[in-house]
Amino acid sequence: MRYISVYLLLVVPALLFAKEESITMDDVYKLSPYIYDVKGMGNWQVGSRSGQIRLVITRTNKQDEIFLQWVQWNEKGPELIKSTVALKEIQKAGRFKVDYIRRETISGRRQIVLGLENLYDKSASRAIIHVQGIGLYQLKME
Repeated sequence: MRYISVYLLLVVPALLFAKEESITMDDVYKLSPYIYDVKGMGNWQVGSRSGQIRLVITRTNKQDEIFLQWVQWNEKGPELIKSTVALKEIQKAGRFKVDYIRRETISGRRQIVLGLENLYDKSASRAIIHVQGIGLYQLKME
């Protein structure tokens, strides 16, 4: 009897929840297998339009590629992607893998900071990204 009660408490709610369809499940299935990480990195606003800035990292056996996206939101949630840019300065500097992602305040401004491992010589670098507007940023390698 005790096992039946545990079964009813654990399995039945899980089955009931599983019947509800996710409205975003198809979008998740459409994601490329190369997408390694996606992180929300802050918000943007221009006039009455606003949304989220997200960092997208793709990974292959050769290197990571890093992108910034500006996603516009409406009152119901994410609406459309306003802009996507590749951070080509990182790829031009070498073959890197992202070790960490964080937000830091540098010189009084919030920045996106990436810890990078050089896949050739295993040295460490940092990329400091200052978002300036939709599709605009400054990047400094250290």
